[in-house]
Amino acid sequence: MRLSFIFILSLVSALLTDARGQGFSVSPSRLVFSGSPGETVSQSITFSNNSPIVLSFINRIQDWDRDSLGNKSYYDGGTKPQSNAKWINLSSNSVEIQPGETKQVIVSLNIPAGAKTLTHSMIFFTQVKQQQAAQTKGTSIGINILMEVGVQVYYTPKGLNSGDFEFLAFDDHGITEQNGVKIRTLALKIHNRGDINKDATVKFELTNKETGEEIKLAPQIIAMLPDATQWVLMKIPANLKGKFLAVGLLDAGSTYDLKVAEKEITYSP
Repeated sequence: MRLSFIFILSLVSALLTDARGQGFSVSPSRLVFSGSPGETVSQSITFSNNSPIVLSFINRIQDWDRDSLGNKSYYDGGTKPQSNAKWINLSSNSVEIQPGETKQVIVSLNIPAGAKTLTHSMIFFTQVKQQQAAQTKGTSIGINILMEVGVQVYYTPKGLNSGDFEFLAFDDHGITEQNGVKIRTLALKIHNRGDINKDATVKFELTNKETGEEIKLAPQIIAMLPDATQWVLMKIPANLKGKFLAVGLLDAGSTYDLKVAEKEITYSP
């Protein structure tokens, strides 16, 4: 028997819609476990199929980390120092959801002795569609891989220091050209001083000090692992002229103080 794989992958966190607006959802997109070493703790992932077809998924577990721009890279499960991939057990290695059905998969985390730091991994659920192929020698089943959904898994031991964010730099990275269009980039360098994963919203505002004109840019959502450092980049028009006050705002929620960074810049196109 030979299996042929056609990869048409789309990494999403929640929704796949068909032409009629019905679709499929997985929740939550993130599992955060807390427990004592030696304990086994469990949570559930819920699959809902509002499409008119049967949906089938297989799963795998991988490690991941982020680079200095927040982009994820993936690795074999259990190979990174802060991995919990080998602690994870799922109630099923595959799941099939009928049209209109909701189904749960139980995720159990076996916390080993000596677990003292935050660990993380990713469970991928890959949709597969089995198609009966022509009954010829060496070919009997084809599998089309249509979609992948990733669910992050964190273990956060009790008593970790939540820490805070800090700004390390606020720079103008100058003008570059992308697809024939010149753009200017502002860059804010942020460090997570805590021992836990943290989320925040970063906003930029640019004010012309001579005219009072304000430029507000779309906010960016960031997530940072413990002791991580990340650049947040904001694209602004390349033809600005005059003296400007650039303000970067970092909002991590009511638990943390609002962080503000300012930089005065003179632009002369």
